[in-house]
Amino acid sequence: MSTDYCVYLMMRKYGLIILWTASLLLAATGCVQPVEIAPPAEREVFVKCVLEKGRNTQRAVLLYSGGIGESDFKPVENATLVINGPVKSYSRKKDYRFNHIGNGVYEVSLEPVDGGEYSLKVAIPGRDTLEATTRMPTYFTVGVDFNPPEEWFQNEFKLFPYGEELTYAWVDPWVNPWPPYSNAAYDRFKKEGKGLLCVEMPGMIFQMDSLDDRHLYILGRIEDSTGVLAPIRELATNHLLADNVNLNGRNYQVEDEPSVPDTARRPRYERAIRRCYKGLPLHDGYLRIDCPMDFDNGLRNTVSLFLQYDAHYIEASRYFTIVGSFEYNIWGSYDPDKAHPVLYFCSVSEEYDRYLQSVQGSLVAAEGDLLSSLYGVAGGYSNIRGGYGVFGAVSALRHDCDLKTGAWDMRLCALPYSPYPATLPEL
Repeated sequence: MSTDYCVYLMMRKYGLIILWTASLLLAATGCVQPVEIAPPAEREVFVKCVLEKGRNTQRAVLLYSGGIGESDFKPVENATLVINGPVKSYSRKKDYRFNHIGNGVYEVSLEPVDGGEYSLKVAIPGRDTLEATTRMPTYFTVGVDFNPPEEWFQNEFKLFPYGEELTYAWVDPWVNPWPPYSNAAYDRFKKEGKGLLCVEMPGMIFQMDSLDDRHLYILGRIEDSTGVLAPIRELATNHLLADNVNLNGRNYQVEDEPSVPDTARRPRYERAIRRCYKGLPLHDGYLRIDCPMDFDNGLRNTVSLFLQYDAHYIEASRYFTIVGSFEYNIWGSYDPDKAHPVLYFCSVSEEYDRYLQSVQGSLVAAEGDLLSSLYGVAGGYSNIRGGYGVFGAVSALRHDCDLKTGAWDMRLCALPYSPYPATLPEL
């Protein structure tokens, strides 16, 4: 089902909310006038236009709000839409005119630039012009690292006496992916680093390397080479600034399992990672985080063993993790034809963030996704002067939750994939 049809169905659904709200207002004011059904020309206009980095075609949806006494939302078919904003070179601004493609949907050829200021004007015959402004989020990056649990360091290395020349034989990286270290070196690194990072935060960890725009949303999908297979329904994080508005009352759990033998590497180490995050509160559908650059999660500088023969110090205070109803692929090589988890880090404009927060309460029982579906809810925040809805912007990075192998100094390491620019996922 297309997102454009979704918005039509959702507007019909929430027309009942409008009717209920109107009834309350009439009762509160003591009004006893008969209810009349307003024709489309006398209704409010709902506008939804979210500029998305990475797309060269942007879309807007225009609908007449449901009239009092009915739930229908009629598409606006005779509007003229123009966006004014910078071209890719930043040297000048220009007008971008939309084309009407039917059912209240309009499209324009426009690739937004980082940090660009954009204004939208909507002209409908017989009405005042609707106007709004937004700013495209600036360029941002997400750093990713992978830290095995301490059991991997203790049990999986080929150990040599400290001081001897280290030799390395080619091995299957998924049998023994980590380079050899001596017991003495292990103890020295742990002492000098004041504790290994993996002791407090093993597994895949993330850091906002730069984010001038503070509002970050994180979505999850299960995908393969054909596209999205399913959303990741529940997410949890140890980031201290995660919004609690969509907590579902459940906690991240580790299934109770019978004791596993030492030879059962995969279940033993997966449990070692997961149990570190047992009890984190679960969020429905997405994570919202306000990310100041000076964020401090309280972890001290720590040391990682698998990148250098000598201690490799990591500034751990800005790292955080994400877990939930999915499993990272840390055991097999990446195969695009097989289902694997994907995380989307979405930086949104101030206007879009306020709009999303205002509609969150109305979507508790709704199917779909907060960001990538064009929901329209009467009421709440709007930055459309002369109507309601939102004109906003979003920039997204995609992270495939898999590990790749690389070679340095004749040694093998397992490293995560770097997040890269992408468009918002489908449902």
